[in-house]
Amino acid sequence: MATDFTAVLSQRQHLGNERGNFNDVEPNVMFVGPTKDFAFNCPSVNPGETAFLMFQSRDVDHQRNIFRVNGVDIFGGLPASPSKDTWNGNILLIHPRHQLKATDNVLHVESRNARGGGGSDIDDFIIDNVVIVYKTR
Repeated sequence: MATDFTAVLSQRQHLGNERGNFNDVEPNVMFVGPTKDFAFNCPSVNPGETAFLMFQSRDVDHQRNIFRVNGVDIFGGLPASPSKDTWNGNILLIHPRHQLKATDNVLHVESRNARGGGGSDIDDFIIDNVVIVYKTR
């Protein structure tokens, strides 16, 4: 079975509520606020097959942030970073229940606090190089 990939995001994005929080280590990172939707396409995707999502993250403090594809939580979510001082490589599975389509897919990322709520004390983290590898028809 053939595979293809799509780059969902190829520019560092800072989610959270503290603009400038990463200026000392990532001075040019784009601040997007507490939530962002990333639209992407998967031409010729076979929606009945499992795909995988690869990405880099930095300084994710806890497992309560929201990480969804097409409105469905990704099992394992946005993994907490073992170290705040390094980038982390992540691979998560996207199952058929995420209903990948040829067009108009959405990766929803939302920063939350340690209890899973919103407000002024939400997690500040960076994601980058988000790629989905999927099987084609």
